[in-house]
Amino acid sequence: MKYAKPYLLFTAIVWLPWGLLCIFDVSGIADIIGVVGVTPSGNSDLRAMYGGVQTAVGLMAVWALYNPRFFRNFLINLAFVCSCLALSRTYGLFVDDSSTGYTWGVLAYEYFAAISSMLWLRVLDRLPK
Repeated sequence: MKYAKPYLLFTAIVWLPWGLLCIFDVSGIADIIGVVGVTPSGNSDLRAMYGGVQTAVGLMAVWALYNPRFFRNFLINLAFVCSCLALSRTYGLFVDDSSTGYTWGVLAYEYFAAISSMLWLRVLDRLPK
């Protein structure tokens, strides 16, 4: 369990800044990855779906960092979120021909987070209760 805190800290550092950027500066998303809202409603959706969700994951990591009893719940969340993100992005890689450095980098992180969270869950299941 000595690696749980660095894992959570790393996860918070990955998710929180990007989420906050997406909430408060939607033009930053356009500059970095080319996603843009063409209506005010579209910008609000970008803030919520990019910013809100990613900020929530980062805050859940911080919460588990300070309340270790929530580590397992956080891992379950991360496993589901990152598995779905990775599989959806992989599909997009093929059907959209979106092979960019950004796509590959994010895809690598999403698979890492999905697989590592599942491995953590297996380790926790084997610990004495």
